[in-house]
Amino acid sequence: MLTLFNKKLGTILILLFGAALLWGRIQGGSDRGMLTYMKQKYGEDFEKAEMWNGQFGKNYTMLKVRSRSKPEETALVRELYTENGKIFQDNYLAVLCRDEIEQEIKELARPIFGVCKVFYKIPELVFPEDYAADMDAEAFLKNPASMVRIYLYPAYDSKQKEEQVETFLHKVTEKGYVIGGAVCYLTDREVYDRLDRDNFMGDRYRGCEAAAEAVFSLDEKGNLQYLEWTYAKNRSRKLKSKGGK
Repeated sequence: MLTLFNKKLGTILILLFGAALLWGRIQGGSDRGMLTYMKQKYGEDFEKAEMWNGQFGKNYTMLKVRSRSKPEETALVRELYTENGKIFQDNYLAVLCRDEIEQEIKELARPIFGVCKVFYKIPELVFPEDYAADMDAEAFLKNPASMVRIYLYPAYDSKQKEEQVETFLHKVTEKGYVIGGAVCYLTDREVYDRLDRDNFMGDRYRGCEAAAEAVFSLDEKGNLQYLEWTYAKNRSRKLKSKGGK
């Protein structure tokens, strides 16, 4: 009886080992395919950073990769399996456009808020196939599929916060940009001075006291869909456009 059990266990282990070996070969080929796609699209050499977003049982494989020309940055690339073959998608364009996006929003914001910092949070998703490698920041900001989220920090508090944000959103709408995000008025100038790309989200959610914060989003046509104010005294006021949900 024990011998029969051992044989069955041995068979199971062999099958599992074979399946793991086969998966490793398949995954290795998939990795190479995604890295080749990235090189052909952007003309840069990429390397695998890590697997991304659990793969088992899904009809796609995703990697987090980094360009050898920008080793401090990472991007996502996905190989999607469809009835018509493989589809490759990525979000490296967000990395390429980030400086221009932040600069463009800052140019809109500075006349309204004065000195301020603007950060663009690169989304953890991939863009549609038709996002070309040479797509510029303006086209990127106007496309709802970009899912642009901006975090704006004025250096100084204001007694006209709501008027400032309203004017800012009007300027954004005039440009045809489809974005969401937050405008945060801090109470501590030292925190403001420390804000940078590496820590702005962390400071915002861990002990960063705000005098007021406006969270907003625009719909696919660039109209205000959602606006909610939160104040230091835990007062909250939510505003929605007529078309908002």
